[in-house]
Amino acid sequence: MKMLVCGKGGCGKSTVAALLARAMHRHGRQVLLVDADESNIGLYRMLGVDMPQSLLESLGGKKGFRERTAPGSGLGGPPVLFPQGLRVADLPGDCLADAGGVKIMSVGKIHHFGEGCACPMGRLFRMLFGALKLEPQALVIVDAAAGVEHFGRGLDGQCDHIINVVDPSYESIMMAQRVTGLACEAGLSVAVILNRTTPDLEKEISGALDGAAIIGSLPDSEAVFRRNLRGEPLAIDFPEIDTISAALLNI
Repeated sequence: MKMLVCGKGGCGKSTVAALLARAMHRHGRQVLLVDADESNIGLYRMLGVDMPQSLLESLGGKKGFRERTAPGSGLGGPPVLFPQGLRVADLPGDCLADAGGVKIMSVGKIHHFGEGCACPMGRLFRMLFGALKLEPQALVIVDAAAGVEHFGRGLDGQCDHIINVVDPSYESIMMAQRVTGLACEAGLSVAVILNRTTPDLEKEISGALDGAAIIGSLPDSEAVFRRNLRGEPLAIDFPEIDTISAALLNI
């Protein structure tokens, strides 16, 4: 199963993705956590590991990727970077970090001024996920870039389910409604996780998202805030995250 975690910037996507990855691993799943946000670099610290070489870098960066995927590079057919039926075990080892059994991989990052857009990362994501075949107990959780650009680039079509993280803000609620509409166009189901809530706020947000499939909420936590501020591992778990992960596994 491939799940994409999305939402507005600052809603806590990376925090939720990291907590979910650990919880799913506790449920006995083989978890690959994919960093598909070309800007954010904090996901790895949340799980207490250093960021590995990105998949794009392992292919020679944008220049190497363009050369490998240029017309005519496929020996008479379209260029193929990854064979169909690609397994997680087949991914380059120097692109994977291990956080207590959770494998983490980055698609690519923007490193330099003027280097161009993130389109190669999007294309690489589609090629990889179109080829990836998961074993029965395997699970991929994708930490997506903020907003809805990934829908415009068709990245979500490579996933099975959308997880929409919503925090207590008008912008987040409006973004959740847009995500639901775009996911519907893509034929994908959406599960909503409320983040940084209180019981009163949870009721208000739930009312604003009338009809949304809200599968759980995470409380506002000063401990999580301070750990994220300092770049420290999220050595904190909420009972709610296990309930949420169990619900996702039953989708």
